[in-house]
Amino acid sequence: MDPEDRERQLGKTRSMRELRQQLETLASAGARRRARPRRLVFALVAGVAVAVALGGVALAGGFDGLLVGPSHRPPPKVLLPTPLDGSPWASPTPYPTNAAGQTYGGNQPQAGVQADLQSVVAERGENGYCWASDLDGPRPMNPTEAQWFTPARQKRAIPVYKSDGVTQVGVFGDVSVPQPPAWLFDQMKGMATNAGDANAWAWWTRTTAEKAALATGSSTAGITDPQRPVYLTIILGDFTRWLWSLPEGTSAPEYSWIFEVIDAGSHEVEVTGASAKLFPVPDDVDLHLAGLRDRVRM
Repeated sequence: MDPEDRERQLGKTRSMRELRQQLETLASAGARRRARPRRLVFALVAGVAVAVALGGVALAGGFDGLLVGPSHRPPPKVLLPTPLDGSPWASPTPYPTNAAGQTYGGNQPQAGVQADLQSVVAERGENGYCWASDLDGPRPMNPTEAQWFTPARQKRAIPVYKSDGVTQVGVFGDVSVPQPPAWLFDQMKGMATNAGDANAWAWWTRTTAEKAALATGSSTAGITDPQRPVYLTIILGDFTRWLWSLPEGTSAPEYSWIFEVIDAGSHEVEVTGASAKLFPVPDDVDLHLAGLRDRVRM
């Protein structure tokens, strides 16, 4: 074979090799593209399975906050100012603001942000606003908490305000849910405030000393009168401060849950505790949910 024929043959070989490599690259890319919908379908099926398993528990905010971070509240909406050059990466809030700088108005999904105070019609027909965080309510952080957050334990009445976010004009939600006595609300509010989250949520009920011990995982051995009436309070929040003294050099444990058992007659606190996990409240202990931002005034 002369040199020119050999060169032509080598050129054909290189061309065939390059063509084969190109075909393999295209085939590989096509396989990846075909694989993506399969993974997406699997993710969607898994998401539907979770939604079905947790359905009936979700409130207005749904479960988009589930397992996303160390908070029992949805992530805050961030409003970006409009750039001076008018570039499209940000837009002003479509809502008016009150004297405190809080936004208020009806939900505008197309705006991409939610007002701090959401427009509602109160139980008796008053027009007003509820705090968006009150409407969302406490968010479970995992499936175990979601099972604890039964529909009955999520029912609540929510204060309705004027646009100032302070003046209450009515009540929204389930007004049949019992409200805590004023002294008990103040006790729970003070406990949550000292722990670093004044706007936490609280479940409360009047029950017996024995049931309160079982509900908090405490021992019943020292209870002399199991049927003695007590108030049980369970508070959930994003707490940042430890409530009790600590040995020098030790750091405060992380916790989200607080409980107190309070004598129904004297209003004296008998037992108190905190935990990173929810308490094992049996189903026959009827807990009532109350937001601690403001006491509901019917």
